[in-house]
Amino acid sequence: MFRFTLFILVTFIACQGTMSSQPLYQFTITATKDICEKATAALEISGTEPSDTISILWSNGQANSRQIQELVTGNYSVNIKIKHKHDTLVFIKDTTLYFSVEKELCGVSIDKYFSPNGDNYHDKMEAGNFEYYPNFEFTIFNKWGQQVHSQKHSYTPWDGKWNGIELPDGTYFYIFFYDSSQKTKFVKGDVTILR
Repeated sequence: MFRFTLFILVTFIACQGTMSSQPLYQFTITATKDICEKATAALEISGTEPSDTISILWSNGQANSRQIQELVTGNYSVNIKIKHKHDTLVFIKDTTLYFSVEKELCGVSIDKYFSPNGDNYHDKMEAGNFEYYPNFEFTIFNKWGQQVHSQKHSYTPWDGKWNGIELPDGTYFYIFFYDSSQKTKFVKGDVTILR
């Protein structure tokens, strides 16, 4: 999560007269990364007074909200207008802040072990976040490097069998390609069968 804090000594446009004291506003934008779920951004404003009128306009079109969601990777801005009254004077502060949302690879999670012994408890190897990669390729090998399981595009929990035959207890090794047509990004690891 990124957090940007800006301290701004506000210079107001006075509608009439002069102001003896100028408020110090602090603006903080917090933005998450576009990882598994789309990003969010939040705006914090401090230094305002209860009588101040604040209007907010985000670059995605959302207005008068201190938080926005469903942001994809890219550059964004937020425009803040603060109308401040002091005695008979009205002052307006208008500022725009800029921030970026970065893309990060959504990690997959694969069980470290499972127990295909028919007791209906952890009988299959489960995996998470495969649904974010519709073109994935997932292959499992035994300790001699022989392929014992493979699947693409749609994940089905593995039952520890190869061609319908139960594999012996032990450690197996996998490779997960995020995109089977471009095998440049992948994850390797191991999973253990314990009956």
